[in-house]
Amino acid sequence: MAKNSKQKNDLRAIRKETALVFAISGMVCVLLFAAGVLLLQEVTAPKVLLLAAICLVLHGSVSVFSYYFFEKRSKAGTLDEALAPVMGRIMFDAVVKMSTPVFLCDSSERIIWYNNTTEELHSDRNKLYGESVSELFGVTLAEIRSNRSDEGARLTCDGRSFRAKFNHIKTDNDDYSLVMTTETTELDALTEKMAGDELIVAYIIIDNLGEMLQYDSEIYRPASSQIDEVLRDWADEYGGILKEYERDKYIFITEARVLDELIVQKFDILDRVRAVRVGDTNLPLTISMGVSNIHGSYEEKERTAHAALDMALQRGGDQAAVKGDTGIDFYGGITKTVQKRTNVRSRVISNELMSAMKKASNVLIMGHKFADFDAFGACVGLAQIALYCGAPVNIVINMADRNLIDCRNLLESASEYRSIFVDTADALDLLETGTLVVVADVNNLKIAELPELAYRTELLAVIDHHRKTAEFDRAPDVEYIEPSASATCEIVAEMLEQVLPNDELSAAEATLMLAGITLDTKHFAKDTGTRTFSAAMYLRDRGADPTVVQSLFRESYSDYMREARFRSNVEIYREKVAITVVEDDESSAADRIIASKAADNLLMVNGIRASFAVVRIGDTLHLSARSSGAINVQLIVEELGGGGHFAAAGAQIKDKSSAEMLTALKAAIDKHLK
Repeated sequence: MAKNSKQKNDLRAIRKETALVFAISGMVCVLLFAAGVLLLQEVTAPKVLLLAAICLVLHGSVSVFSYYFFEKRSKAGTLDEALAPVMGRIMFDAVVKMSTPVFLCDSSERIIWYNNTTEELHSDRNKLYGESVSELFGVTLAEIRSNRSDEGARLTCDGRSFRAKFNHIKTDNDDYSLVMTTETTELDALTEKMAGDELIVAYIIIDNLGEMLQYDSEIYRPASSQIDEVLRDWADEYGGILKEYERDKYIFITEARVLDELIVQKFDILDRVRAVRVGDTNLPLTISMGVSNIHGSYEEKERTAHAALDMALQRGGDQAAVKGDTGIDFYGGITKTVQKRTNVRSRVISNELMSAMKKASNVLIMGHKFADFDAFGACVGLAQIALYCGAPVNIVINMADRNLIDCRNLLESASEYRSIFVDTADALDLLETGTLVVVADVNNLKIAELPELAYRTELLAVIDHHRKTAEFDRAPDVEYIEPSASATCEIVAEMLEQVLPNDELSAAEATLMLAGITLDTKHFAKDTGTRTFSAAMYLRDRGADPTVVQSLFRESYSDYMREARFRSNVEIYREKVAITVVEDDESSAADRIIASKAADNLLMVNGIRASFAVVRIGDTLHLSARSSGAINVQLIVEELGGGGHFAAAGAQIKDKSSAEMLTALKAAIDKHLK
């Protein structure tokens, strides 16, 4: 009935539209006829009849065409309505038979409909109605909905992978979610294969063969030959290309899938080389590796591998540094660094630093927060280089630090030091275009006396002896990091010996630098080498007074009693690690130094190979770590966000309770003492 009524309405509409066109067409034809008659030069009956016939034919053609046009349009609309159910059925059948999963969920994220492929993937289940998406595909509907990437959310099932797209369907009664997928199994396999085929470049260097020459020059060649054989067997085992491009230096080229296996094995080549013994010496032979794992050109990969090798060497060697697109990872580093730097490098770096100082508008020098004798002494030595270059120089320190009062008093007789020290507020005012900032005894700019100074300056130099934990946020213009040195004062003393006339370094300056070496070597009992004593001899020759150095190490009675608090709360962990924690209202900034002394003293206990002293100052836990040489405390402390040296390291942990910190510390110890 409704259908007949609609047809009648359509017919009326067609008639109305046709009649309108008929009337308009008739009027136009009459006008055309009249115009034609007027234009005729000679009006005769035949010509008038011909003109009338033409106008009538035109009028009839327009009318007939209009009728059929309107009728066809009406029929077209009727045809669309007639085909709609048919097309819907075709589309529904196509979705049901799609080769990838398609399913419909209700507002509670439960499946209410699914196609054949979805059912085949879960043939072990009878019905999927009411199941959640996460139970079937390991990903929630919310995760699919929130993924706005072009690829869509990733689904996996039965060894196949898919990319899912979310479609929202809203009705009067409920909201529905239609999820349609595209299979990417073959594409993912191809992508994985291509990623595994990507070129990996690594540089390898034998760390300490040169040091063996000082024991027995005759064993150099057989030792080099043995390590070469070990490296080539290792390269053949993993199907890589190993070429020696310079004596004791190699380049290793392989595929990314091989690197994944090397990482799983934790670069066991380090252990294989370390096991090589030649002659009667007990000195372990070690190698360092820099591996590039970035996406880029061959040139970029080669440059990155070289930078990674530098990082491995700056951390002390005997390790592999793998630099990727997002960061750098380290493997190995379990042996102590041997001294292998030369006077050549000290002279080169000294000249670079002096050149930068001469060009700078002014020089600002700083150490780390809560500066010790090594940081302070190194700053004084570097300031003397700047003064020799004629550059305006200031040393940035905490003017309220009572641990530095005696050090500053030693220099008060020298006129150039009366105004050289500035606090952090004044230092920012001194920062200008062309300022050179020199950071000493710092391997992480965040713990510098004023980090903002290092980040904002145009020119930056870093002189340090700690193992590098990561690349700096900005690359220094001059960088001298030597983990084999016992102290930063030792490095600076070598630099001074290369460039400074004998009479330029005062006795007070030499004494402060000798105090820095004495502190970090525990009175020349740890981490000392021939170069350590050579630097000490140079400073002694410049007037350094050991008696004054000893007086600087004296502590007050109150400090002595404060240190006793650390001894009364000691836990022995894993039979060879001592841990002590002090957390009370009496703690102050001075307890950070006392904690480091407590860690040193705990190593005097029989059987203790490493010690950790922790004190809370404000909202920060300060951790001091020390080692007798058998355990690398730097690697342990790095797990907590700190760093340092093989035998001495530290960290500052904020917003954590002592219990949480102890749990993390013990987990790090367990990881490295497997």
